[in-house]
Amino acid sequence: MVTDESQWYVQKGSRVQGPYSAHEVGRYLLLGRVRNTDRVSRDGELWEPVTQVPELIPEELLDLDTDVGFQRFVDARSREDQRRDKSVVEPERRTNGESMKEQIRDDWAVQSEGASGSALPWSLLGITLGALGIVLYLNSTGGV
Repeated sequence: MVTDESQWYVQKGSRVQGPYSAHEVGRYLLLGRVRNTDRVSRDGELWEPVTQVPELIPEELLDLDTDVGFQRFVDARSREDQRRDKSVVEPERRTNGESMKEQIRDDWAVQSEGASGSALPWSLLGITLGALGIVLYLNSTGGV
């Protein structure tokens, strides 16, 4: 079946899922199945942070700083969830609801302030520098 709607692949760590429609990716963002640190691609080769593709981000995720905006998010999440146990989906009804609310706001606020995605590149830099230090040390002591 051929459609005009764009297809997206989602990269979660080293695992690739999809293809999904833009609507499905937005729905999965609302439900937390796709996180703001995941990457997306149209072709499965060129990847970018999902937060850098505005057409994929549901409107309900754009105004989490206000109580009204957060309530819109909770309502949309409840509407999109296929499960019937609404206590699972509505963070403010949990005993730690305020911390869940703050976590969701913080996750998305970091991305909207211009962060480039996950911390993976920084951790790779640390590993690379550590390995370089070991190689230099071994070379200077003749241990290689």
